Amino acid sequence: MQQKIMETGLKIGLRLSFKLASGLALPFPVLRTAMEVGSTIFKPRADVWVKQIKLRDALDQRIVFAEVATPENEAQGVLLHCHGGAFFAGSSRTHRALSTEFAARGGVKVYMLDYRRAPEHPYPAALEDVKSVYQHLLNDGWKPEQIILGGDSGGCALALALAVELKSVGDALPAGIVMISPYVDISLSSASVYNNAKRDPMIRAYALKRGGDGYRGQLACNDPRISPIFADLSGLPPMLIQAGSEEILVDDASHLAERAQQSGVQVSLHVYENMWHNFQMFNRFIHKSEQALDEIGSFIQKVLIKEK
Repeated sequence: MQQKIMETGLKIGLRLSFKLASGLALPFPVLRTAMEVGSTIFKPRADVWVKQIKLRDALDQRIVFAEVATPENEAQGVLLHCHGGAFFAGSSRTHRALSTEFAARGGVKVYMLDYRRAPEHPYPAALEDVKSVYQHLLNDGWKPEQIILGGDSGGCALALALAVELKSVGDALPAGIVMISPYVDISLSSASVYNNAKRDPMIRAYALKRGGDGYRGQLACNDPRISPIFADLSGLPPMLIQAGSEEILVDDASHLAERAQQSGVQVSLHVYENMWHNFQMFNRFIHKSEQALDEIGSFIQKVLIKEK
Protein backbone atom coordinates (compact mmCIF):
# COMPACT_ATOMS: atom_id res chain seq x y z
CA MET A 1 0.00 0.00 0.00
CA GLN A 2 2.83 2.39 0.88
CA GLN A 3 4.49 1.77 -2.48
CA LYS A 4 1.21 2.40 -4.31
CA ILE A 5 0.82 5.72 -2.52
CA MET A 6 4.42 6.64 -3.37
CA GLU A 7 3.93 5.74 -7.05
CA THR A 8 0.72 7.77 -7.24
CA GLY A 9 2.37 10.75 -5.58
CA LEU A 10 5.32 10.62 -7.96
CA LYS A 11 3.03 10.45 -10.97
CA ILE A 12 1.14 13.52 -9.82
CA GLY A 13 4.38 15.38 -9.23
CA LEU A 14 5.76 14.40 -12.63
CA ARG A 15 2.59 15.50 -14.42
CA LEU A 16 2.89 18.92 -12.81
CA SER A 17 6.57 19.29 -13.63
CA PHE A 18 8.35 17.21 -16.27
CA LYS A 19 5.28 16.41 -18.36
CA LEU A 20 3.90 19.93 -18.17
CA ALA A 21 7.22 21.41 -19.31
CA SER A 22 7.63 18.85 -22.10
CA GLY A 23 4.38 20.00 -23.66
CA LEU A 24 5.31 23.67 -23.84
CA ALA A 25 7.09 25.41 -26.72
CA LEU A 26 9.71 26.83 -24.39
CA PRO A 27 13.20 27.72 -25.65
CA PHE A 28 15.55 24.76 -25.49
CA PRO A 29 17.91 26.45 -22.96
CA VAL A 30 14.96 26.91 -20.60
CA LEU A 31 13.98 23.25 -20.88
CA ARG A 32 17.59 22.19 -20.31
CA THR A 33 17.80 24.28 -17.17
CA ALA A 34 14.50 22.89 -15.92
CA MET A 35 15.80 19.34 -16.37
CA GLU A 36 19.04 20.19 -14.57
CA VAL A 37 17.11 21.64 -11.63
CA GLY A 38 14.60 18.79 -11.53
CA SER A 39 17.32 16.15 -11.52
CA THR A 40 18.67 17.40 -8.18
CA ILE A 41 16.18 15.09 -6.45
CA PHE A 42 18.33 12.16 -7.64
CA LYS A 43 21.27 11.60 -5.28
CA PRO A 44 24.48 9.80 -6.35
CA ARG A 45 25.73 6.87 -4.31
CA ALA A 46 28.40 7.67 -1.74
CA ASP A 47 30.35 4.47 -2.47
CA VAL A 48 31.12 5.43 -6.09
CA TRP A 49 33.77 7.98 -7.03
CA VAL A 50 32.78 10.45 -9.76
CA LYS A 51 35.17 12.72 -11.62
CA GLN A 52 34.84 14.99 -14.63
CA ILE A 53 37.19 14.52 -17.56
CA LYS A 54 37.73 15.98 -21.00
CA LEU A 55 38.91 13.98 -23.99
CA ARG A 56 40.44 15.22 -27.21
CA ASP A 57 39.32 13.57 -30.46
CA ALA A 58 42.35 12.16 -32.27
CA LEU A 59 41.17 13.28 -35.72
CA ASP A 60 39.82 16.81 -35.40
CA GLN A 61 41.08 17.69 -31.89
CA ARG A 62 37.49 18.29 -30.73
CA ILE A 63 37.03 18.27 -26.95
CA VAL A 64 34.41 15.90 -25.51
CA PHE A 65 33.44 16.20 -21.85
CA ALA A 66 32.32 13.28 -19.70
CA GLU A 67 31.93 12.08 -16.14
CA VAL A 68 33.48 8.81 -15.02
CA ALA A 69 31.92 6.85 -12.16
CA THR A 70 34.26 4.30 -10.58
CA PRO A 71 33.07 1.60 -8.13
CA GLU A 72 34.89 0.76 -4.90
CA ASN A 73 36.06 -2.62 -6.15
CA GLU A 74 38.18 -3.11 -9.26
CA ALA A 75 36.13 -2.51 -12.40
CA GLN A 76 35.68 -5.58 -14.59
CA GLY A 77 34.68 -3.55 -17.61
CA VAL A 78 33.28 -0.22 -18.72
CA LEU A 79 29.81 1.03 -19.61
CA LEU A 80 29.64 3.84 -22.16
CA HIS A 81 26.24 5.36 -21.48
CA CYS A 82 24.46 7.95 -23.63
CA HIS A 83 22.09 10.03 -21.50
CA GLY A 84 18.53 10.76 -22.52
CA GLY A 85 16.82 14.09 -23.07
CA ALA A 86 15.30 13.78 -26.57
CA PHE A 87 18.67 14.81 -28.09
CA PHE A 88 18.29 18.41 -26.85
CA ALA A 89 18.53 18.12 -23.05
CA GLY A 90 20.12 16.04 -20.32
CA SER A 91 23.75 15.82 -19.30
CA SER A 92 26.20 13.86 -17.20
CA ARG A 93 24.93 15.91 -14.24
CA THR A 94 21.25 15.03 -14.69
CA HIS A 95 22.25 11.36 -14.92
CA ARG A 96 24.99 11.31 -12.27
CA ALA A 97 22.94 9.33 -9.76
CA LEU A 98 22.01 6.78 -12.41
CA SER A 99 25.66 6.52 -13.43
CA THR A 100 26.71 5.65 -9.89
CA GLU A 101 24.01 2.97 -9.68
CA PHE A 102 25.27 1.35 -12.88
CA ALA A 103 28.84 1.42 -11.56
CA ALA A 104 28.02 -0.15 -8.20
CA ARG A 105 25.60 -2.80 -9.44
CA GLY A 106 27.48 -3.75 -12.59
CA GLY A 107 30.98 -3.54 -11.15
CA VAL A 108 32.10 -1.35 -14.04
CA LYS A 109 33.44 2.10 -14.74
CA VAL A 110 30.73 4.25 -16.28
CA TYR A 111 31.50 6.93 -18.85
CA MET A 112 28.56 9.34 -19.10
CA LEU A 113 29.49 11.71 -21.90
CA ASP A 114 28.21 15.21 -22.59
CA TYR A 115 27.64 14.88 -26.31
CA ARG A 116 26.73 17.89 -28.42
CA ARG A 117 22.98 18.46 -28.37
CA ALA A 118 20.37 19.37 -30.95
CA PRO A 119 19.19 21.59 -32.51
CA GLU A 120 22.41 23.59 -32.34
CA HIS A 121 24.31 20.44 -33.31
CA PRO A 122 22.25 18.13 -35.56
CA TYR A 123 23.27 14.68 -36.76
CA PRO A 124 26.00 13.44 -36.84
CA ALA A 125 27.49 15.61 -34.06
CA ALA A 126 26.25 13.59 -31.07
CA LEU A 127 27.14 10.26 -32.67
CA GLU A 128 30.61 11.55 -33.51
CA ASP A 129 31.12 12.41 -29.85
CA VAL A 130 30.02 8.93 -28.79
CA LYS A 131 32.43 7.39 -31.29
CA SER A 132 35.23 9.59 -29.96
CA VAL A 133 34.72 8.33 -26.40
CA TYR A 134 34.46 4.73 -27.60
CA GLN A 135 37.76 5.11 -29.44
CA HIS A 136 39.28 6.67 -26.31
CA LEU A 137 38.30 3.57 -24.35
CA LEU A 138 40.01 1.34 -26.91
CA ASN A 139 43.10 3.54 -26.89
CA ASP A 140 43.08 3.40 -23.09
CA GLY A 141 43.46 -0.37 -23.17
CA TRP A 142 39.87 -1.58 -22.89
CA LYS A 143 39.01 -4.40 -25.27
CA PRO A 144 35.66 -4.37 -27.13
CA GLU A 145 34.54 -7.43 -25.15
CA GLN A 146 35.06 -5.41 -21.94
CA ILE A 147 32.79 -2.59 -23.10
CA ILE A 148 29.01 -2.33 -22.82
CA LEU A 149 27.05 0.34 -24.66
CA GLY A 150 24.08 1.88 -22.90
CA GLY A 151 21.47 4.56 -23.32
CA ASP A 152 18.18 5.84 -22.01
CA SER A 153 15.48 7.44 -24.16
CA GLY A 154 17.18 9.27 -27.06
CA GLY A 155 20.54 8.03 -25.86
CA CYS A 156 19.49 4.55 -26.97
CA ALA A 157 19.46 5.75 -30.58
CA LEU A 158 23.07 6.84 -30.22
CA ALA A 159 24.22 3.63 -28.53
CA LEU A 160 22.42 1.42 -31.04
CA ALA A 161 23.58 3.49 -34.02
CA LEU A 162 27.18 3.13 -32.86
CA ALA A 163 26.83 -0.64 -32.58
CA VAL A 164 25.32 -0.83 -36.07
CA GLU A 165 28.12 1.30 -37.49
CA LEU A 166 30.83 -0.77 -35.81
CA LYS A 167 29.32 -3.90 -37.31
CA SER A 168 28.98 -2.36 -40.77
CA VAL A 169 32.70 -1.55 -40.97
CA GLY A 170 33.75 -4.91 -39.58
CA ASP A 171 35.04 -3.71 -36.21
CA ALA A 172 34.87 -5.88 -33.11
CA LEU A 173 31.63 -5.37 -31.21
CA PRO A 174 31.09 -4.55 -27.54
CA ALA A 175 29.90 -7.21 -25.11
CA GLY A 176 26.32 -5.99 -24.88
CA ILE A 177 23.85 -3.13 -25.13
CA VAL A 178 21.56 -1.81 -22.37
CA MET A 179 18.58 0.29 -23.43
CA ILE A 180 16.13 2.03 -21.12
CA SER A 181 12.87 3.42 -22.55
CA PRO A 182 14.36 3.44 -26.06
CA TYR A 183 13.56 6.36 -28.35
CA VAL A 184 14.91 4.73 -31.50
CA ASP A 185 12.15 5.66 -33.96
CA ILE A 186 12.14 9.40 -34.56
CA SER A 187 9.08 9.01 -36.80
CA LEU A 188 7.06 8.26 -33.64
CA SER A 189 5.09 5.65 -35.55
CA SER A 190 4.29 3.33 -32.62
CA ALA A 191 0.69 3.11 -31.44
CA SER A 192 1.63 3.62 -27.78
CA VAL A 193 2.84 7.14 -28.57
CA TYR A 194 -0.84 8.02 -28.87
CA ASN A 195 -2.52 5.29 -26.82
CA ASN A 196 -0.42 6.05 -23.74
CA ALA A 197 -0.36 9.82 -24.20
CA LYS A 198 -2.52 10.37 -21.12
CA ARG A 199 -1.09 7.49 -19.07
CA ASP A 200 2.61 8.43 -19.25
CA PRO A 201 3.19 10.97 -16.45
CA MET A 202 6.73 11.82 -17.56
CA ILE A 203 6.86 13.04 -21.13
CA ARG A 204 4.82 14.14 -24.12
CA ALA A 205 5.36 13.18 -27.75
CA TYR A 206 5.63 16.89 -28.55
CA ALA A 207 8.98 17.11 -26.76
CA LEU A 208 10.26 14.00 -28.53
CA LYS A 209 9.22 15.40 -31.91
CA ARG A 210 10.91 18.74 -31.24
CA GLY A 211 14.09 17.00 -30.22
CA GLY A 212 13.97 14.47 -33.04
CA ASP A 213 13.41 17.14 -35.67
CA GLY A 214 16.32 19.13 -34.32
CA TYR A 215 18.59 16.09 -34.32
CA ARG A 216 17.76 14.66 -37.74
CA GLY A 217 18.61 17.79 -39.71
CA GLN A 218 17.85 17.05 -43.37
CA LEU A 219 17.50 13.28 -42.91
CA ALA A 220 14.14 11.51 -43.14
CA CYS A 221 12.62 10.42 -39.84
CA ASN A 222 12.94 6.74 -40.76
CA ASP A 223 16.58 6.98 -41.82
CA PRO A 224 18.31 4.13 -39.93
CA ARG A 225 21.24 6.40 -39.04
CA ILE A 226 18.99 8.38 -36.70
CA SER A 227 16.18 5.84 -36.19
CA PRO A 228 18.23 2.65 -35.77
CA ILE A 229 15.17 0.49 -35.20
CA PHE A 230 15.06 0.44 -39.02
CA ALA A 231 18.71 -0.63 -39.36
CA ASP A 232 20.06 -4.11 -40.03
CA LEU A 233 20.35 -5.47 -36.49
CA SER A 234 21.79 -8.86 -37.38
CA GLY A 235 25.07 -9.74 -35.74
CA LEU A 236 24.70 -7.31 -32.83
CA PRO A 237 25.64 -8.34 -29.26
CA PRO A 238 23.12 -9.30 -26.55
CA MET A 239 20.63 -6.62 -25.58
CA LEU A 240 18.70 -5.78 -22.44
CA ILE A 241 15.69 -3.56 -23.11
CA GLN A 242 13.55 -2.10 -20.33
CA ALA A 243 10.40 -0.01 -20.49
CA GLY A 244 7.35 0.87 -18.43
CA SER A 245 3.89 -0.31 -19.42
CA GLU A 246 2.47 3.22 -19.11
CA GLU A 247 5.06 5.06 -21.19
CA ILE A 248 4.51 6.34 -24.70
CA LEU A 249 7.57 4.48 -25.98
CA VAL A 250 6.66 1.02 -24.68
CA ASP A 251 5.80 -0.16 -28.21
CA ASP A 252 9.18 1.07 -29.44
CA ALA A 253 10.80 -1.21 -26.88
CA SER A 254 8.66 -4.17 -27.96
CA HIS A 255 9.18 -3.54 -31.68
CA LEU A 256 12.92 -3.17 -31.20
CA ALA A 257 13.10 -6.43 -29.27
CA GLU A 258 11.03 -8.19 -31.93
CA ARG A 259 13.17 -6.90 -34.81
CA ALA A 260 16.38 -7.81 -33.00
CA GLN A 261 15.13 -11.33 -32.21
CA GLN A 262 14.08 -11.83 -35.82
CA SER A 263 17.62 -10.82 -36.79
CA GLY A 264 19.11 -13.48 -34.53
CA VAL A 265 20.13 -11.20 -31.67
CA GLN A 266 19.88 -12.44 -28.08
CA VAL A 267 17.39 -10.07 -26.44
CA SER A 268 15.93 -9.69 -22.96
CA LEU A 269 12.86 -7.43 -22.86
CA HIS A 270 11.29 -6.48 -19.55
CA VAL A 271 8.23 -4.24 -19.44
CA TYR A 272 7.54 -3.16 -15.86
CA GLU A 273 3.85 -2.83 -15.04
CA ASN A 274 2.48 0.59 -14.10
CA MET A 275 5.86 2.23 -14.69
CA TRP A 276 6.69 5.24 -16.82
CA HIS A 277 9.45 6.67 -19.01
CA ASN A 278 12.90 6.35 -17.36
CA PHE A 279 11.39 5.16 -14.09
CA GLN A 280 14.78 3.63 -13.18
CA MET A 281 15.94 7.06 -12.01
CA PHE A 282 13.49 6.95 -9.09
CA ASN A 283 15.06 4.06 -7.18
CA ARG A 284 15.16 6.09 -3.95
CA PHE A 285 11.39 6.01 -3.95
CA ILE A 286 10.03 2.85 -5.63
CA HIS A 287 10.96 -0.83 -5.47
CA LYS A 288 10.48 -1.54 -9.17
CA SER A 289 13.24 0.93 -9.99
CA GLU A 290 15.53 -1.01 -7.66
CA GLN A 291 14.56 -4.25 -9.39
CA ALA A 292 15.25 -2.76 -12.81
CA LEU A 293 18.67 -1.48 -11.76
CA ASP A 294 19.53 -4.87 -10.28
CA GLU A 295 18.54 -6.46 -13.58
CA ILE A 296 20.85 -4.08 -15.44
CA GLY A 297 23.71 -4.86 -13.07
CA SER A 298 23.19 -8.60 -13.49
CA PHE A 299 23.07 -8.27 -17.29
CA ILE A 300 26.32 -6.30 -17.34
CA GLN A 301 28.09 -8.86 -15.17
CA LYS A 302 26.69 -11.75 -17.21
CA VAL A 303 27.84 -10.49 -20.62
CA LEU A 304 31.27 -9.53 -19.28
CA ILE A 305 31.80 -12.98 -17.77
CA LYS A 306 30.60 -14.60 -20.99
CA GLU A 307 33.16 -12.66 -23.03
CA LYS A 308 36.13 -13.59 -20.83
